[in-house]
Amino acid sequence: MARYIFLMECKKGSEQEYIKRHKEVHPELLEALKEVGISNYSIFMNGNQLYAYMEVANFEEAMAKLENNPANITWQKYMSDILAMDRGNNPKMHLIDQEVFYLD
Repeated sequence: MARYIFLMECKKGSEQEYIKRHKEVHPELLEALKEVGISNYSIFMNGNQLYAYMEVANFEEAMAKLENNPANITWQKYMSDILAMDRGNNPKMHLIDQEVFYLD
C-alpha cells in the first residue's frame, strides 16, 4: 500500500467551520473513500494549512473513481466555500508522493 501526503488550505477565518464539517463527514463519502481503496486517511491542521495523509494502492485510479462519485461531488460542493480553490474551481492540492523514509 502506497502512502501519500497532500497539502491544501482552507480560507483564513474558516478554520473552525472546517473542523466542524469534518466532525460530521457524510457517511456516503466515508463509504466511497473505502470503496476506492483509501485507508488510514488523516487530515492535520496548522492555522489554515491542511496536511492530509492517506494510504491507497493507486492514488490516480482512486481519484479518478472519486471524481464522478455522487457522494464526493456533493462533499466537494459543500466544502468549496471554505477551501482555497484553483482556477478550475477545484480545491488547490499539492500532492507529495516521494517517500524518502519510513519506520514501521
